[in-house]
Amino acid sequence: MPVSPQEKTAITEQTTPGFRHDLDSLSPDDRAAVLETLRHSYGLLRDNPRSFFAKAKRPIPIHLKGGLSSSLYSLRAGRDLGLILAVDDDPIFGQILVTLFRVVRHGEVDRSYRSIAHLLYRNQIDMMTS
Repeated sequence: MPVSPQEKTAITEQTTPGFRHDLDSLSPDDRAAVLETLRHSYGLLRDNPRSFFAKAKRPIPIHLKGGLSSSLYSLRAGRDLGLILAVDDDPIFGQILVTLFRVVRHGEVDRSYRSIAHLLYRNQIDMMTS
């Protein structure tokens, strides 16, 4: 049975200064590709989370202490861009919180992902392999 619009999980987007700077620095075409990727991805998160997580990648495996999982992902946006974002389920408020960290050229995804992981998880990282 389809889920009614009232029952769909809300997507709450947060952006960091780094993401906003990156987005503002893009060409109009690249900016449009990023916004279209986000629009499509939010639809998948709401309607078909399994499909979203099949597209989202974790370029570097992160093992957190206590067996916890990282919520950090990368998503391809257009031909040459990658988004670094965190996706966190908030069942108390019935929402999915998406935090957008960076928009980088595809060749910079691994480095940016690693840098953000170290900032986010500081001393919670048990092991990070590349």
